[in-house]
Amino acid sequence: MKIKILPAQIEDLEAVLQLQYAAYQSEAAIHGDYTIQPLTQTLDELTEEFHKGVILKAVQDGVIIGSVRAYADGDTVYIGKLMVHPDHQGNGYGKRLLAAIEEKLHRKRFELFTSCKSDRNLQLYEKSGYKRFREETDEAGITFVYMEKKYDDGTNIAVGLSLGVAIGVLIGTLTNNIGLWLSIGLCIGIAVGSTIPGLKKKTKTRDDKTKNKGEKN
Repeated sequence: MKIKILPAQIEDLEAVLQLQYAAYQSEAAIHGDYTIQPLTQTLDELTEEFHKGVILKAVQDGVIIGSVRAYADGDTVYIGKLMVHPDHQGNGYGKRLLAAIEEKLHRKRFELFTSCKSDRNLQLYEKSGYKRFREETDEAGITFVYMEKKYDDGTNIAVGLSLGVAIGVLIGTLTNNIGLWLSIGLCIGIAVGSTIPGLKKKTKTRDDKTKNKGEKN
């Protein structure tokens, strides 16, 4: 059945919270801990997150069956609580919500995290272009995998082109065939600029004392 992905309104928050309680039961079971933050978060705490960033809802027949939230800090968007009701999981709704929040808060970099035991989440994020960049173990002994997705702003292509032109001019001068080697240099520059990793930019990390302990989608 079709779903609509829309911005959540403040009157939707109670329904989003009930969805959250349902979606994270399986995550709690994996870790044997039913006191994880998604199951103990209050409506007041969720309201604070609502005013801080963006919460999207996936609606089917007037019922909220999925949600995701995020906030932007500089060039980075921090994504959390990607979830779909257990009765509707496995239909690609999590992927659609993730794409929707990226489009809603487009920046150069997106960051999220999930439990190392959440294989479905890890697969979804990796298929969506996210790469692991660090792991962190909390006081309860649960290891979280932090993942990021970067969008090139064109800097790498420019660097590659400059390098290619310099090489082409140098070899062209030595061989007395600048035209040929300049063309080759441009091709090399584009290829290099398209494949080198995104420039590393130091970004803030969250002092996240209330970890999601995995996303449910």
